[in-house]
Amino acid sequence: MKNLALLRWPVTLFLPVILYFCAPVDVSPKFPLFVGITAMAVLAWAFNVFPAIGVAALLSFAYLLGKVAPANVVFGPWTTVLPWLSFAAVIIGDAMDKTGLARRLALHCLKITGGSFSGLLWGFFLGGIALGIVLPSILARMVILCTIASGIIDALKIDPKSRMSSSIVLLAFMAAAAPQFMLLHTSESYIWAFTMLFKGTDITVNFWQYAWQSTFISMVYTVMSMYTVYLVKGKESLAGGSDVIDFIRRSCRELGPLRPVEIKLMALVLGMVGGFMVEPWTGIDPVYIFCVLAMLCYLPGIDILDGESISGLSIMFLVFVTGCMAIGFVGGEVGFNAWAVKQVVPLLQGWGENMSIIMAYLAGVSVNFMLTPLAATAAFTPAIGELGQAMNMNPLPVFYAFGYGIDQYILPYEAVYFLYIFITGKVTLRHVIPALAVRALLCGVILVCVAIPWWKFVGIM
Repeated sequence: MKNLALLRWPVTLFLPVILYFCAPVDVSPKFPLFVGITAMAVLAWAFNVFPAIGVAALLSFAYLLGKVAPANVVFGPWTTVLPWLSFAAVIIGDAMDKTGLARRLALHCLKITGGSFSGLLWGFFLGGIALGIVLPSILARMVILCTIASGIIDALKIDPKSRMSSSIVLLAFMAAAAPQFMLLHTSESYIWAFTMLFKGTDITVNFWQYAWQSTFISMVYTVMSMYTVYLVKGKESLAGGSDVIDFIRRSCRELGPLRPVEIKLMALVLGMVGGFMVEPWTGIDPVYIFCVLAMLCYLPGIDILDGESISGLSIMFLVFVTGCMAIGFVGGEVGFNAWAVKQVVPLLQGWGENMSIIMAYLAGVSVNFMLTPLAATAAFTPAIGELGQAMNMNPLPVFYAFGYGIDQYILPYEAVYFLYIFITGKVTLRHVIPALAVRALLCGVILVCVAIPWWKFVGIM
């Protein structure tokens, strides 16, 4: 293992050089340099040889120093809604945490379903759905639900190395991550990605269109994800169901009665959701409403958050977000997206739409081993849009399938919120890998048996 670790730097430095010399030069003059620089960044992320945020920053500067693209293209991601949406989501996550509102919602869902393992499964499911509606940040939902899961494990004195401990935390993970496809605002990535997907066209996807196309499939996917946790649990049983109920009730009592600050926060959050719902009639971009309402948390008289707390927000990740998006922006500038589409279209034309969707899902699964979900979405969404135009088909099903593909995880480094569950110290990787592998397989089955027929029914295929 140590010898393999030593190989990470040589591979990161020298493989991109090989790709640089192998890249075609007839696409554009800067195409080989783009391939080499981007490959080096991707490998640095995959092998974790340098801080991820630092890689993203260096990637942007490398594009500029190599004159791969002008500054307005490299820094173009900062002019999109995603950095500001992510910033606002951090504020709402901070408010949800400090007021206890998110924890209250999740605990009440668990209180409804009882203290058996099946009750925990459905309780976390309801909690994940509720938090998905009011909190767009997957990581924020993960922190809240994992805190509750850890509390249950401690209250029942479950061995943190046991299968039961791994299964309870994995329930929290599935509840936080799987509903990200439920609504347009339940994932930070999708809101901005549609702009990239339909760049150069007058096509848009609003809240209600997305719900019609995706919510049903997302619910099936989330339920399936939750039930794969039984593979982790194995034959172990959850002893002390009454203790689980006591822990949940005690936690609810500790929160006390609903406070005015929580009511004000809920009003702001419902306003944010309402902005997405009425956008087809108002024509106002709901992201801007989201951001403005988030900032109102600091307004005197509302006083959900104090002015000092804004300096403690973790926003350096915005550099990572925009750095990942720069791959797609610069790729379009040097002709990489069009070139990639040109290579893929002949392979897919003989297979038809159904096979294109399956291939997109498999591509997402594969790409997730090299890029985080956010980076993969940022880098490949423009190419998916161009692929749809080249094949004269709606790119939405391909885009959705790719999204489900990059939501499959095996190793902790693949996503920050997946890595987070291992920080709890209550998950064993070898316990969860079989369940995650089965989940990836069943997701493919859902795409074939549920998603494709549904997309044909709603008219996007």
